[in-house]
Amino acid sequence: MSTLLEQGTSAYHARLFADQEGAVLVTQTGVTLLRSGEAAQEHAIPLGPVAVRQGSSVVFWRAGWLRQVSLSGQDERRLVALARAPQYLLASEHHLAWIDVDRDKGTSLQTVSEGEPRVVYEAEQRVGAAVLRARVVYWILQGRDASWRIGSIGLDGQQRALTAAHAGRPPAMLALGPDGVYFYDGPERGVRRLTFELDREDAVAANVICSPLVVADRAICAQVGGLFDLPLGGRGPRFLASERDGPITALAATDERLFWVAESGTDQLVVRTTPLPAL
Repeated sequence: MSTLLEQGTSAYHARLFADQEGAVLVTQTGVTLLRSGEAAQEHAIPLGPVAVRQGSSVVFWRAGWLRQVSLSGQDERRLVALARAPQYLLASEHHLAWIDVDRDKGTSLQTVSEGEPRVVYEAEQRVGAAVLRARVVYWILQGRDASWRIGSIGLDGQQRALTAAHAGRPPAMLALGPDGVYFYDGPERGVRRLTFELDREDAVAANVICSPLVVADRAICAQVGGLFDLPLGGRGPRFLASERDGPITALAATDERLFWVAESGTDQLVVRTTPLPAL
């Protein structure tokens, strides 16, 4: 395990993205590139609370516009006018989508089309989490009766699917894996996996605590004090690293390496990494 960065900003507003070159930390105040064998490159950019990485850029909302800027902080440009910040901003390699909440009109899934926002779907339910895979959004829909479902919908409004209703507390997040959509459903049911078609749900590991969660070639979980992985194929959890500074708030991983953000004090964060053992 090694420490890559210590920074004076809140760990709870940080997002982390990983690729073969290293990791990218996105906070409300900028972007930090954490490349293997290089010193951290910090770029101050007023991103605000809603931002997502898309390839070599960051997309974010500020002052009535969805905007895009390079990871180096250069070439900022406006993408589409939005009156308010989205609840969730989602990106895949070639596509953007967002969840908008209007007090009068309710919740809608939107995307950009020819420089204008386009409504893909209007939902009566509240959205608890969402991710984008290529052109398909997966989201947690919470009903007024306190039930929740996981649904999917293409950005063309087609390919709609919905799971059966679940009772109890909904998952806090969804994680995309190579073979489906993963979520944590409490300490008894543990980590679950849905096929991308949402037609089958399997147990990955029961009786575990796993929040936050990330998936590369295996599922990786954080809990108080440390991290462990869940090798695909049903083998038991394996300890990876301890974290004694504070709660882990964000994870990112490749097949070879794990990165995480932890709170190290009031408005202080630390980014660490460790290599992943062979499967």
